[in-house]
Amino acid sequence: MVLFLLLSCTVAFAQKKKQAAKDPWIGNYKLDVAQSKISGQPPQQETVALSAVSKDSIKYTISGKDAHGESYTMNFDGKVGTAAPEMAEGKEIAQITFQMPSSHQLTQQARGTNGSTITGTVTLSPDNKTITVREHIKDSKGAEHDETSVYVRQ
Repeated sequence: MVLFLLLSCTVAFAQKKKQAAKDPWIGNYKLDVAQSKISGQPPQQETVALSAVSKDSIKYTISGKDAHGESYTMNFDGKVGTAAPEMAEGKEIAQITFQMPSSHQLTQQARGTNGSTITGTVTLSPDNKTITVREHIKDSKGAEHDETSVYVRQ
């Protein structure tokens, strides 16, 4: 019985390690405000939980507290190359299309329900420890600015 448990644990560990090697993006990342360049007031805290990033599927949940301490949650569940809704508190806030030009980079094009647009890149570092999001944002009134958000694996 002990041998069976030991073998089971070894197989489970090997499968988990193989999954991590196969999906380097998967995990939880915390916003590093000090390394980021965000216009306006940055959130007090923000965490991104990535559960799928591949040529077939992108799925994430962003949760945090804005500059005023109000909690928020955003979700995305879509396929690469196809526009899908990003949801906030159960309401669609944008349609986002991701492309995956390489195993460690995504590009995005988004159109907010308020008329804003975002184009950008999402890059996973070679050591798989940080994600850098660079975005060019055009708000609904036509004003444009660039932002960089850096997330560190937890």
